[in-house]
Amino acid sequence: MLDYTGIKCPVCGVPFRSGDDIVVCPECGAPYHRACYQEKGKCIFDDLHKEGKDWQPPAPPKAPDPRTEIKDQECPVCGTLNAHSALFCNRCGASLSGQPQQYRNSNTARNQENSAYNQETPPPSGSFWGFGGFTPPQTGFGGAVPPFAFDSMGGVSPAEVLDVNVTFGDASKLVKQNTAYYMPVFRYMKQTGRNKFSFMAFLFSGAWMLYRKQYKWGAIVTAIMFALYIGYLCSSVFVANPLLMDLMKQIGMDTTQLVYPSNEQMIAITQILMEDPKLYLYLFLPWLCLLGMLIVMIIIGIRGNKMYMRHCIRTVQQVKVSGNDGDPNMTLDSKGGVNTSIAICLFVCYMIVVNIPLWLL
Repeated sequence: MLDYTGIKCPVCGVPFRSGDDIVVCPECGAPYHRACYQEKGKCIFDDLHKEGKDWQPPAPPKAPDPRTEIKDQECPVCGTLNAHSALFCNRCGASLSGQPQQYRNSNTARNQENSAYNQETPPPSGSFWGFGGFTPPQTGFGGAVPPFAFDSMGGVSPAEVLDVNVTFGDASKLVKQNTAYYMPVFRYMKQTGRNKFSFMAFLFSGAWMLYRKQYKWGAIVTAIMFALYIGYLCSSVFVANPLLMDLMKQIGMDTTQLVYPSNEQMIAITQILMEDPKLYLYLFLPWLCLLGMLIVMIIIGIRGNKMYMRHCIRTVQQVKVSGNDGDPNMTLDSKGGVNTSIAICLFVCYMIVVNIPLWLL
């Protein structure tokens, strides 16, 4: 016997439920509630009887095509607009009937804390959802984002506008490496107008800029840092250290042994310096060079991300305006990414420069 559960009775229109008293027409097989059949006294499908056809259950309703549906459901976690009939978010997989707090995990919590403005359009179909493109499964995990899902855009929509004729998708093609960090940072700076401190830019300054293919400013900053460091070495070896040794000899200290001056000896050195204040400048010249290096590092740390964002915007605009480089996406791809070879070269140069004092002494 067929299962008629959920099929509507042709007389009263009420769907059959499990346990209902159902009778079936012996000629066409149409089901009825017993009371409804007795009320009519016969089967109402006379046309089927005349044509000798059997009653067929109605076809199940066709699921709407999400590509043609109106997207009016906003995800409570990431803000993506989803199809009207969708039960789960097309981007992060969160339930569309819940609250963001119910689905917080390592991925969505990070995106919400670092950028409260997360919004993204559905990525291209066919992409591998673990690494870059990234449509997580829409079932399982109770509607939550799987802990191993990763969004290469950091919650930013590739179609979102970064600047005139530049989208975040264009910028990501130029950044390539670590877009999950840079895209939310770019959007934060665009929306707030504030800088975002970069520890990588602070620690490596010019080397970081060259690594990120900002060759003009990278070369300038690297030259400044190199000059300050050479100034530190030269002032230490040829000015400060000889002056300090001379002062120690003047007060009768033994310079052949590593000993610290006593309080009386420090007072004597201070008195000599007070007689000729310019000696203070000679003595602290290496520290002034180091202070200059620190100031440059702080400035680049504060301004680095904004300079990189402007570099990306300018490059994308130049590629699109030129219009003679073939496919703009391929051109951006070739101009983007990082310069690993220059990073290795700078590391070798750094090791050489650091060991210069050992060769001089």
